[in-house]
Amino acid sequence: MFEKLMAKIRQRFEQLPDERKPSNRTTYRISDAALSAFGVFFMQSPSFLAYQREMQRRKGRDNAQQLFGVHQIPSDNQIRNLLDPLAPAQVGEAFWDVYALLHEAQLLKEHVGIDGNLLCGMDGTQYFSSAALHCANCTQKQKGERTHYSHSVIAPVLALPLS
Repeated sequence: MFEKLMAKIRQRFEQLPDERKPSNRTTYRISDAALSAFGVFFMQSPSFLAYQREMQRRKGRDNAQQLFGVHQIPSDNQIRNLLDPLAPAQVGEAFWDVYALLHEAQLLKEHVGIDGNLLCGMDGTQYFSSAALHCANCTQKQKGERTHYSHSVIAPVLALPLS
């Protein structure tokens, strides 16, 4: 099932638009940036990309390549530069692809609660914060005279009903 899910995610990420001007100096694909970012959240390790580069250097291959199909792992800053211009809805389509596959395989049925609704817990985290650095997609908050910039994410998690 993992391979089927990853094939669908890769297919969706390969369709993401690349607004950069064509150049011989273009090193990374948009899909590699999206798959690398997905790998960080999937493996739940903030040092995942650095670990992958070290594994690649030592063993000639890495988990990002093996598990997610990443050709070249961009740096954290390059991932941000490549993905920030994308509208969240463009990346969000992969969620619905995964949901459809899980539903079709009947893997969600144990997460159903009252009236047939899926049980979903939600948590949020802030993964970037600065009083100086910012982009057009940053959330802006005024703190006295200063503007504070940040990025955050809401992470839904399917839950099992209490028995």
